[in-house]
Amino acid sequence: MRLNIKLFNYRRLYIHFCFLALLNIFFSTENIQAKTFSINDIEISAPFEINFDKNNIIDEGFLQAFDRLVLSTVQTKDQNKLNKVSLGLIKGMIETFSIKEEKFIDEVYYLSLNVSFNKKKVLNLMERKNIFPSLPVKKNIFFLPIIVDNNKDEISIFSENYIFNNWNSNNQKYHLLRYILPTEDLEDFNLIKKNSKYLESYNFNEIIKKYNLDEYIISIIFKENNLVKVLNKINFNQEEDIKNIKFSKS
Repeated sequence: MRLNIKLFNYRRLYIHFCFLALLNIFFSTENIQAKTFSINDIEISAPFEINFDKNNIIDEGFLQAFDRLVLSTVQTKDQNKLNKVSLGLIKGMIETFSIKEEKFIDEVYYLSLNVSFNKKKVLNLMERKNIFPSLPVKKNIFFLPIIVDNNKDEISIFSENYIFNNWNSNNQKYHLLRYILPTEDLEDFNLIKKNSKYLESYNFNEIIKKYNLDEYIISIIFKENNLVKVLNKINFNQEEDIKNIKFSKS
């Protein structure tokens, strides 16, 4: 079972999926006990040359840590308001930092850094710039994409599925959503095949419960002639939703 990807505009589908998923994620703004924003595993490298200065490398780590903090707490439309925050101001908001690992390999210095920012100082800065942040909440979400080619009477699942293979290919450390894709389980494969004619009404509970996750996205992409229909079964924050989109092949 192999789907001819030239018949699909997968890039367009990918954008649609991300948009639909993000519409359903709400970041908590409740007060929490922690007094710092912790940004871990900042990785920097630099050539070990005559003018090498370890302090400059650490300063670069502070800049990267602040960038990641902004990306994970500030809406895209407001992120440019924090583009020109000076290194001195950033260092003034740092509560603590620690070097997790450092090493030299082939005359290159590698540093892994953990940085904790004072939450009150960060929020005060954002308030002065009229930014309303959200406290970051990381979520694990079960994601199962299924491609149905009605023209060929074929279903693409798991490694035969282009979306399955590439969904997590661009993960970044500041991303708050971690998508858990299913393992290539023969029992699950047979179960989906068995219900292939009823996928729109099938609840997938037998598969989802194996992963102990309450939140999930089941995306079923139906292709027929020049029409693509995407059915998303979404469960976030204990709320179920079904979204449909249709578009013609370009």
